Amino acid sequence: MARPRSFEHEQVIDAAMGQFQRSGLHATSAEDLCRATGLGRSSLYNTFGSKDELFAQCLDAYLNRTLARTEEIVGDTTQGTLDRIETLLHRVAAEESERAASGAPLGCLAVNTVTELADDPAYESSVERIGRDTAARLELLSAVLRAGQAAGEITTSISAEGLAAFVNSAVAGLRVSSQGRVAGPWSRDIIAATLRGLRPQPLEG
Repeated sequence: MARPRSFEHEQVIDAAMGQFQRSGLHATSAEDLCRATGLGRSSLYNTFGSKDELFAQCLDAYLNRTLARTEEIVGDTTQGTLDRIETLLHRVAAEESERAASGAPLGCLAVNTVTELADDPAYESSVERIGRDTAARLELLSAVLRAGQAAGEITTSISAEGLAAFVNSAVAGLRVSSQGRVAGPWSRDIIAATLRGLRPQPLEG
């Protein structure tokens, strides 16, 4: 029995996503995508229309998946706020370590995309899509950190919104630094420093 088309579509998106994450949009050729997905050029373009449309779908899938994982972790009310943030950071570090061990592409497709395309008006929609995703992440983190501040778990010397940006930067830093093999040896220290910055200072108590 043939596999459902939706299953095949998801596998193609996963394969193409890995190629874009490894090489970027502009450096990825049609031949690269055919090799990665196992599809012929005509099948690829008949299904997605263009390389840019395929990239847009890969980016959307990547952002949806990573946001869902973040929501799952920071929305776990069985843990305290600091524990949730620690779990999130360790999950990111573990993902990059596993990628490095398996030879999978490292780093963050969203950060890579902004770096490559931010000044290219032809891809403004992709950069705006990442901006909406970042806003959603910051809103999610801000709400959790604000609740932690009210419970006395999180410093109040900085706004919840500022702390959310701090945590989001730590996540991005762990992913980006993995490309230079920096995050692996130092990830625990990066996480410990981030958590220390979130804890209330003595005078706050």
